[in-house]
Amino acid sequence: MEPTYGDYEVSTVEGIETLQQELVKINNMSDYSDVVEAVSDLLMNGHDGSSGYLSFGNNKIAKSTAIFNMNSATDCPNADTSENEQSDTGACQVPWESCYAHKAEYMYPNALPKRRRQEYLWDNLDAHTFAKAFLRVVERKRSTVDTIRFSESGDFRHESDIIKVNSIAKILNNHDIDVYTYSASHKLDWSYATHFTVNQSNGLADYGDRLFTALPKGSDLPDGMVWCAYDISDGERKCGECKLCINKEGPDVAIELH
Repeated sequence: MEPTYGDYEVSTVEGIETLQQELVKINNMSDYSDVVEAVSDLLMNGHDGSSGYLSFGNNKIAKSTAIFNMNSATDCPNADTSENEQSDTGACQVPWESCYAHKAEYMYPNALPKRRRQEYLWDNLDAHTFAKAFLRVVERKRSTVDTIRFSESGDFRHESDIIKVNSIAKILNNHDIDVYTYSASHKLDWSYATHFTVNQSNGLADYGDRLFTALPKGSDLPDGMVWCAYDISDGERKCGECKLCINKEGPDVAIELH
């Protein structure tokens, strides 16, 4: 599966019509509290033909951390790039064939269309509504949710994505919810990211709060860098339990290159 860099027909995405119909219903609601409740239900439970558009934890991330993808790995603006072959937004340090998010999209048929529907949902929700709906999800969840990670797959496409996440984070921070991300889009203006933590995924520019880099297992680390706690604990300590990448202050972090 070759990268598209976002060049695909939305109308061909499986399940997009059902999502569009749900959004039309929401846009026709006159009471904003009903809008927030309906969007929270989309985020939490999805609709006919789709599970919820938020996920909570995975093999590496604790269930107290919500995950929302703004796009897919296949459509990532930095897919199949390198320091010598950069995109308009940046350069990925991980070879295309090693991208775990991309692997999921060709191994599991439902992954790519769902992430494309997430992108459509992201582009059709304003920051305030997303934040309020997310807070309603937190209220509805039986287990604690104290963090949200943006972009497990894909990457930031333009400054508007940064501004939107920052607006969401500004609201969520007031409710003791941390917001963080990883990005290789080093050519964007990250000065807008004042309320969420940015882990820079390449060393090609001075941006973000720390460098998060992939190195071969057993590599000697530069001064001031530590190994990811998940790796050195053999998976016993998950992201969210460890706050290295979530806190703005702290050392650079290295992960083992798979």
